[in-house]
Amino acid sequence: MFYVIKFKTIIIAALIIFILIPVIAFSATAGIDSEGVDVPIIMYHGVLKNQGRLGTYVLSPAELEGDLKYLKDKGYTAVFMKDLVDYVYKDKALPAKPVVLTFDDGFYNNYFYVLPLLEQYDMKAVFSIVGILADKEEDAPSRNPNYSYLSWKEMGELIASGRVEIQNHSYNMHTITGKRNGAKKRKSESAEEYERFLYNDIMKLQVLMKEKLDYEPITFTYPFGAVSQESHKIIEKMGFLSTLSCSSGINKITKDPKCLFMLRRYNRPHDKSIRSFIK
Repeated sequence: MFYVIKFKTIIIAALIIFILIPVIAFSATAGIDSEGVDVPIIMYHGVLKNQGRLGTYVLSPAELEGDLKYLKDKGYTAVFMKDLVDYVYKDKALPAKPVVLTFDDGFYNNYFYVLPLLEQYDMKAVFSIVGILADKEEDAPSRNPNYSYLSWKEMGELIASGRVEIQNHSYNMHTITGKRNGAKKRKSESAEEYERFLYNDIMKLQVLMKEKLDYEPITFTYPFGAVSQESHKIIEKMGFLSTLSCSSGINKITKDPKCLFMLRRYNRPHDKSIRSFIK
């Protein structure tokens, strides 16, 4: 009788463990998914002193300085995309109030005006560059904040400063034509043709970065935010660990790698106070 009772007790205990293990595992996974860090990403483009050029995608150096001062005073710490990736993949900590400052298109005025302000306010930024524009600057006779783009030499200096992270904004997809809208798939294009097109363009810039800067971007920034359903798997297949969109919203960075794709950003326009913008 004793052995029968003992055997029944063992069976019941085993059943309890069998039932609880999935529950515990689910709870642990749910905890990871529900935890994380809220990360706002601000999207900048050009920075110019010319008042006639200021607008939706161009603000003045004084406005940018006001932004950096405000963020610093409010306890925000600017981080790189690599910091977000390391948080997800390597369990490295993020600061209490992280923010990502992104500058699209690779304007020379980002080097001329932005870098000194990053140094002054102990900030970092992510510059997403267009390869063909950098290639064209190799033979440019002069450098001018109003119309020049970053050269490969200047990009090297930016990386060496420790203040700037360079990311891939395509080699030559920063255009809207009747045939193509940024990196978006054309209606007449087959899946194979689209994948080949994306691969040839984006990897061309990756190869150039490695050759000229000994540097490999880990983030792809969609030109104009133009994206197709097929884009995501192709970009991941190329080895990118994150992508930046042009949709607005706060990002919840968890331990799930999927959270690093199609990250949302707030475009920072001219003539709006940083307080109202952050609010």
